[in-house]
This record gives sequence, C-alpha cells and structure tokens, in this order.
Amino acid sequence: MRSTRTRVPWVLLACIGMILATQTPPTPMVHTAPASTGYALQFFGNGAGDIDRVKIALGNPSCPVDVGGDFTIEFWMKARASDNTSGPCTAGGSNWINGNTIIDRDVYGSGDYGDYGISLYGGRIAFGVARGANENTICSTATVTNGQWRHIAVTRNATTGQLRIFVDGQIEAQGSGPAGDVSYRDGRSTAYPNDPFLVIGAEKHDAGSQFPSYRGLLDDVRISNSVRYSGPFSPPGAPHAADGATVALYRFDEGNGTTIIDSAPGGQSPGLVRYGGSPAGPVWVFDTPFGPPPQLDPRAFIPLVVR
Repeated sequence: MRSTRTRVPWVLLACIGMILATQTPPTPMVHTAPASTGYALQFFGNGAGDIDRVKIALGNPSCPVDVGGDFTIEFWMKARASDNTSGPCTAGGSNWINGNTIIDRDVYGSGDYGDYGISLYGGRIAFGVARGANENTICSTATVTNGQWRHIAVTRNATTGQLRIFVDGQIEAQGSGPAGDVSYRDGRSTAYPNDPFLVIGAEKHDAGSQFPSYRGLLDDVRISNSVRYSGPFSPPGAPHAADGATVALYRFDEGNGTTIIDSAPGGQSPGLVRYGGSPAGPVWVFDTPFGPPPQLDPRAFIPLVVR
C-alpha cells in the first residue's frame, strides 16, 4: 500500500469492454508482423504516463481475474540485471513495491480487503501480500536476470496466509502473509484511476522513481483460483493449460493491436495495451520459452495479386 496522493476520480464499470469503453489508448506502434504464434511482449520500464504496460480491469462486480482467496500466478520472464537495477531484495512489509514491478494489483492508500504484487528486486523475485496492517514480502534466493527464459510461479493460501515463490519449479521462498480475502472490493470508491486494474509490466500508479517498472520480456501469464504447487515441479514444456482453475490466461500471441485476449474459459478478463515511452513499448517480439524461436510463415510475405 502506498501513501495517499491527490488523483483524478475514477468510475468503475463492467468487465467486458470496460477498458476500451473508458480509455482512449495512445496511438499503437505499427507492427507488420508475419503470421505466427510464439510471440512474447517486451517492456521497457517507462514508469510514467500510464504507458508501456498491459491493463486489466478488475470489474464491478468482480471479473474472474480479481482473485482474492487461494491463487497461483505464473509466467515466463526473460530479463537482464543491467536493465533492472532495483535492490537488493529485502523481505518484510510491502517491500515488493520497491522492485521493478512485474505484476501490480496494489491499491493506493487504505487497502480495504488487501492487495499484492510481484517484482524483480535486486535480480530476485519478490512477492508480497497485504491486508490492512498485516503485510509481508518474501524474496527468492536465486537470481533470474541471466537473459534466459525463467518460469516463475507464486502461490497464496487464503486460509493460512502462506506465500511461496517457485523459480523453474523449485521452491525458492516461503513465508506467512495475511489470511482472508484480498480481492478488490466491489463498489470501492477511489481517487486513484488505476486502483481498479491489475497491471502487467509496470508500476500501476507511476508514483515515482522509487517504484520502478519492469524491463524485459514476459510470456504466457496464467492466473488460477487455486494453490497449484506445494512442492517442486517440472516447468511446463508447452504453454499453460486453460483448465477449470484458470481464471485468466494471457498468451501475448496477438502480434499487434491494443487488445490482449484472455484465453481462460469464458475469456472474461481481456487486457488493454498502453503503448508509449522512449524506447516505445511494449512491443511484440519473436521469442518463446518453448524451444527454438517460431518459424515464420512465408506466405505472410507474398503479396496478394488480383487478376
């Protein structure tokens, strides 16, 4: 949770179409990408102007992405230490917000039910959850900024409050956090326009240089309403499955445009790409954690000739 600052009032709307109906995104970069899957999104850490990020409405009433009980958040990341210079990671409190933010479901000021987030902090993964004055951040032991694809998973048990971080399927950290509901409260009024969003790739409030945004690649973000892992596991060799516990799933395979498809059953929590900054981001890149880079479809380069 961050201290109160003056912001413009914001009105909560419904899940589907909420973002597109209420915000005019910056002009997107032109992508003339050939036909393919296997994209990832590259972020450049532009921590200002509500750009270089993906925004997902939490909804009123809540969209499925607004997990607040048991949950697992997992994704693939590829980053370098020289691009993410926060740190070193310090456990405790809400310290995760001082790392380069990867996933931000923070609220500004009083938290009502609670909030949480994941950051790259001193080259390590930081995961924190807060509910009122009860808050905790845990830090991985392994560094993940070696320029290679790494699988990250965090879990939270709502009954016990237990938090865990897994890197490449290995338990890296665990600790106690607050128990109970940490979802975004339906009907909650706020003076901070980005409160009712989950943001990927950036610190959602652009609150200052002490809260830096992530610089690197992200792919295949899955959010589940269950604790998927309690011990070591083998990182997936293919994109995450969209099973019954999956409440949101972002493949980042669109290749262009401003809408991120939710590939979870029902697809009720789409995202909005906010382009901009210098370098301008995010951008789709041909890269994948699932083996060699994808093969391009040569037909995408053949012009259509009408006779």
